[in-house]
Amino acid sequence: MDYIPLLSATVRLLDLHDSDRGYGESPAFTRESRPGKTDGVYLDIAALVIQCLKVQDETAHQEYMPFAAIFRHLSLSIPGVATSDVAYVLNVLRRPTELYYLERAAGALEAARHSEKRKTAIVDKTDYADEYRLSPTGRMLPVLVNAARDATYIRGDAYNLLHAVEFRDFQKVGTFADEIVSQLRNEILDILSALEKVGKTETAEKYVGRFDQYCRVINETIDIVRKAEEEVDKKSTADDFSEWLERSDADITFESVRAHLLRVRQVLIIFNRRVSELVQAAAQNKRIAVPPPSFLDVARELVRAPFSEVQEAHFMRQWGATTLEAPFHSVLDGWHAVPIRQGQPETKAMEFSDETVESVSQLGKVLFIARHGEEIATFLKKSPLRLSEAIDRGWFLLDGKPSVGDLVGVFVAPDTLPIKEPLEIRVSPTLVTKQVNGGDFLFCDLELAIRSNA
Repeated sequence: MDYIPLLSATVRLLDLHDSDRGYGESPAFTRESRPGKTDGVYLDIAALVIQCLKVQDETAHQEYMPFAAIFRHLSLSIPGVATSDVAYVLNVLRRPTELYYLERAAGALEAARHSEKRKTAIVDKTDYADEYRLSPTGRMLPVLVNAARDATYIRGDAYNLLHAVEFRDFQKVGTFADEIVSQLRNEILDILSALEKVGKTETAEKYVGRFDQYCRVINETIDIVRKAEEEVDKKSTADDFSEWLERSDADITFESVRAHLLRVRQVLIIFNRRVSELVQAAAQNKRIAVPPPSFLDVARELVRAPFSEVQEAHFMRQWGATTLEAPFHSVLDGWHAVPIRQGQPETKAMEFSDETVESVSQLGKVLFIARHGEEIATFLKKSPLRLSEAIDRGWFLLDGKPSVGDLVGVFVAPDTLPIKEPLEIRVSPTLVTKQVNGGDFLFCDLELAIRSNA
């Protein structure tokens, strides 16, 4: 984690915040040396701690990490580091400090003085165990280090990813992918937090006001990542990677490069879906949150399947109940307390012979290919064909009757088309609505295209 640019950009702001200069005095800034040690050891430990907790946060989703595990990780990078030094750095990172600032509201004659303390802690610590995790501010720190910006500018980062593949700079693919994923993941967490709140929040208004811009940028970014994946799929790219790996001492594989691109595309799709959910919830202006748990259902489940001793001990540690005045009530105390009513036996489903259905289905498929197969094949030889475009051209009609199922079947299994070239199927992440036979047909758009041999 290259924290020097961020530190360089903020250290003088902290000097101004901590300045004791009287108003109207000399403009000269006389303090040219900073107190304390000048070896950078504590900063190095802090950067490694934040990087370690960042990896833990991404893999275990905001779970706490024991001090022993953090110390083992740091010992690999800094042999001989003292446990007290690591504990000191963690204590500094988790302690909030008060910052004072002025805020100028629109139309106000004077600036209002505010203070911030809660968000200045970078690390959270449990009250009952020596375990740590990144705070919301700490999760944002790696993004700030990577020149943070919101997702409307993520398209440029995706171009960096594509250029790294095109220029055969494979080692930077992982770096650019991590930057994109970290930025999007923080925004996804903010969106999930906004979904759990009542009414419109600042986060919701941010996405509602620029929803079209977000949709366009994310869709274009997904296309850019797909181009990078297509470039990686080429045989020449694999050959170039083998030659590059022989010259380089990098410890990466070709499959890891593919995995980085796939991970970016998956996070982009998730982010696109979450933004749509947030905008829809904000438009309804009501609470969209996880429904409250039914304690009666939980009690019934615990009667059916009680916790094991290991699970009970785990929850005891999580809840922090170490000294109880009353005995701890076990789930076994409620054994047979709730009567379990036996459900009604399921009725036997009706059975149908599929011989007639299969023959009718095959006949409809043959008639559909005979009617529209040549037109679809001719169109594919010129350019790719989307399902929505085929519906617009009326290729879902068979003797005046809608036959959408047969048209979708052609896109799912195109081997029946009169075309010899290999075909590939692409799925669009966005939903499309079409009017078919007086009703709305809502679907994810499919696209057929002749596979390129390049």
